[in-house]
Order: sequence, then C-alpha cells, then structure tokens
Amino acid sequence: IDAAKGLFTSEMVSKASSYLGESESGVAKAISGILPSVLGGLVNKVSDNEGAGTVAQMAQENHSSGILDNLGGFLGNDGGGLLNKGAGLLGGLFGGKLDGLTGLISNFAGIKSSSVSSLMSMAAPAVLGMIGKHASTSNMGASGIASLLSSQKDNIAAAMPAGLNLSSVLGGFG
Repeated sequence: IDAAKGLFTSEMVSKASSYLGESESGVAKAISGILPSVLGGLVNKVSDNEGAGTVAQMAQENHSSGILDNLGGFLGNDGGGLLNKGAGLLGGLFGGKLDGLTGLISNFAGIKSSSVSSLMSMAAPAVLGMIGKHASTSNMGASGIASLLSSQKDNIAAAMPAGLNLSSVLGGFG
C-alpha cells in the first residue's frame, strides 16, 4: 500500500487536480480511498486460480507497457487512450459494482464521479504495473502474486480511510 501511495506524489495530485478541475484536497482524499479499493479488488480477484492468472497477466502487461514511467501521460494529450485502458481494467476487476464504488468514493471525497472514474482509471494500471515490476524482479508467477496480495489483506483494509465504507462493494474490505 505504501508503494502504491508513492506513485501518487504531491506533484501528481496537483497535476490531476488541474486536469480534472477539482481541488487538490479532494483529489488526495479520493486517492486515499481509491488505492486500497483497487488493491482490495485485486485481492478479491486472486482468490481463485483463474483470477490469479488474470491478475498476473494484467500486472505483466502493465509493467511491460512502461506505465510507471509515464503516469503523467494520463493527464496529457494521449490521456484519453490511457484512461480508456484503465477503465477496461476496472471493469474486469469490479464488474457491475464499479459504478457503486465510484459513487461512494465521489461522495466521500467531495469530487465529481467522473473525476473519481478518471483517477481510478489511472490508479488501476499504475498499481498493476507496480505489482508486475515487483513480480518481475522477484521472479514471481501467478501464485506468488496471489500470495503477495493475500498477505497484504490486513494492511490494505487498515489503509481504508475512516468514513469510507465500501463493504457493499468490496466485502471484507469495507
């Protein structure tokens, strides 16, 4: 969770707030809920072998794409394509619960749902890229990634901000 938070520097929050037309405090508050939500979604996804394989593949693809070197690209001219890719990842992670999750974080952070959607579409590939990088340097396969994520379940739940109850969407991570 700390590594994921490290991806979203104050400079990145500032750029995102300008790009989205939201306050920096609102964007930062949204990110504080988005990161554990995305990680919680990944933990839920790796609970079976098929899901673990899917997450491992997504992590590898996002790491290979160089996403971690181009997070600012989400907020630039080609941002639309990157955000669409992130939205596809989120659909695979949360399915029909995505709109509910977006709404809950939007209400919590006091920013527009569309802004939360954009931030989530940025966070999902970034977090997957970070996991893919770790898996690559540690020579981990799908079961190693599943084990890593599962071992972080308590830390992820503890990182969920007070006042944000996502149990209706994320089960045990509420």
